Amino acid sequence: MAAGPYFPSIDQFPPGYAEENNSRPLLETCIAFLVLDTTFMTLLYTSRFLCNDKKHPNEQKANWSMISLMTGTYIVCISKITLGFLAIHIGGAGRHTATLDYATITTALQLNTALQIICPLTTSLSKMSILCLLHTIFGRTSERTRLVIRLTFVLCLITLIVQVVIPFSNCRPFSATWTLGRQSQCTISGLALWKYLSIPNVLTTFVVVAIPLPALYKLRVSTTTKLGLAVVLCVCVCGVVAAIMRFVSFIRVMSFDDFNYEQIDPLRWTIAESGIYMLAGVLPTLRPLARKLFGNTTFERILTGMFRSDGIGKSGVSEGSWGNKRGSEMGRGDADEVALVRKENNFSMLSTEDTIVGVEDEEKGKV
Repeated sequence: MAAGPYFPSIDQFPPGYAEENNSRPLLETCIAFLVLDTTFMTLLYTSRFLCNDKKHPNEQKANWSMISLMTGTYIVCISKITLGFLAIHIGGAGRHTATLDYATITTALQLNTALQIICPLTTSLSKMSILCLLHTIFGRTSERTRLVIRLTFVLCLITLIVQVVIPFSNCRPFSATWTLGRQSQCTISGLALWKYLSIPNVLTTFVVVAIPLPALYKLRVSTTTKLGLAVVLCVCVCGVVAAIMRFVSFIRVMSFDDFNYEQIDPLRWTIAESGIYMLAGVLPTLRPLARKLFGNTTFERILTGMFRSDGIGKSGVSEGSWGNKRGSEMGRGDADEVALVRKENNFSMLSTEDTIVGVEDEEKGKV
């Protein structure tokens, strides 16, 4: 037991205190997002493989920046989930700190330090990959939109660097971060790091979700397209909720003395937040796979945001040309994705076979 100069004797606590363990929600969250993240990453690469179909040569121009960032996101997400499992099984997560031996507490502090380094990687990399996708689709709608996307990308990158550097430079010596009783000088307390390092993540999350809204608001699209867009936006909103809940769960921790017991809610919301960002980033890239499995069905149109030519939307663009273009004319051939481009008083629709591929043929429709 940890009774001693740092923790009171276990006899001072009520019966059953030593047996309390609230780690189950964290364990369930780790398992759920391990399955979800791995499944969606497999779907991403499967969809990317289908993009190389010789029948769709344009799809070979994939945005490798987005795919590379998403792959990095998956790796660090799995690393975070692994630390969650380790925190439960060897770090005593979910149990009261006063009931643990010093070796377990030291291990828990080491895992907590590793989480402080990995968490910024997961949240920032996932949002940076989404920003690459948004730049492909919406980056040419206006100079302002392009500038906002780029500034947000830079902000996420700066946040990542600062949040990774802080754990290394906060305490001297560095090993004092996880060594009980060792004399050290820490600039920021562990509890303050827990609470306030998540604020930049919440702010950038709001910006990332808000970027596509002006362009989407101007579009008049079919019901199936609205459903498809609603799915992606709902996932993004879930990411916002997770970011807020993560911050709230940190604020609710009033003392770091029982951090093993208190860390369950913050850690599970941290894992959920980065996992949701990853799902939101992968969803729009699954068009080739959806077309292969559910080609020309309502379900495929919902999944991919594809729709037929139903007339002219209020943006002045044919409804059949924002989500797809069939061959060289509307209504036949394979569905192409497009990026919206505003040039003077025109919207230029840049057709692509997949939302992650490069710019292809250009169609124009007057506003």
